[in-house]
Amino acid sequence: MPNLSMVYQEMQDFFKPLWPGEDKPLVLGDGKRDHPLLMLIGEAPGETEVIKRRPFVGKAGKNLDEFLQLAHLSREEIFVSNVVKIRPAERGATGRLRNRAPNKEELSLFTPWLLREIEAVQPKALVTLGNVPLKALTEDKATIGDYHGVWHESRSGIPLFALYHPASIIYRRALAPVYEQDVMQLAASLTIGTGK
Repeated sequence: MPNLSMVYQEMQDFFKPLWPGEDKPLVLGDGKRDHPLLMLIGEAPGETEVIKRRPFVGKAGKNLDEFLQLAHLSREEIFVSNVVKIRPAERGATGRLRNRAPNKEELSLFTPWLLREIEAVQPKALVTLGNVPLKALTEDKATIGDYHGVWHESRSGIPLFALYHPASIIYRRALAPVYEQDVMQLAASLTIGTGK
């Protein structure tokens, strides 16, 4: 069984020489490291996550807090991470860096490390937020529209519950009740399955 600290050290050693001269710090997972009830997986860190070196802080942290409140969970019970551990960014029209979706190269570089991270953490269940982690942990043709709100089996053999990315609700308000219903469904099934 791999040790999470060892996996992270190997990951840092692997990625350090890949982008010489560029500041691309890794934002590693955070939370309960040993058999957490859930491991939440997003797509990649944003600007605030890079500054604080923690996943799901800033705007993403507010989304996580809402999720936890709806699901009657605490951050101490879960582990949170991302598929890609660097901030995928591009220059906008104003010249300022802005977030972008991870590209194929980033996904192919980081997905094997995510699988090792999951193996080390050994969560009881996985929760994916959006299409990127869903595809990384199931099959390439999986889409959140088809998979959300019910349990599936992940590539790791661990039960997986797919949710829309909380940020998607900002852009598509019609998804808000669907997201809330899915989170409540997840919470109810955890109570039945775990006796929580």
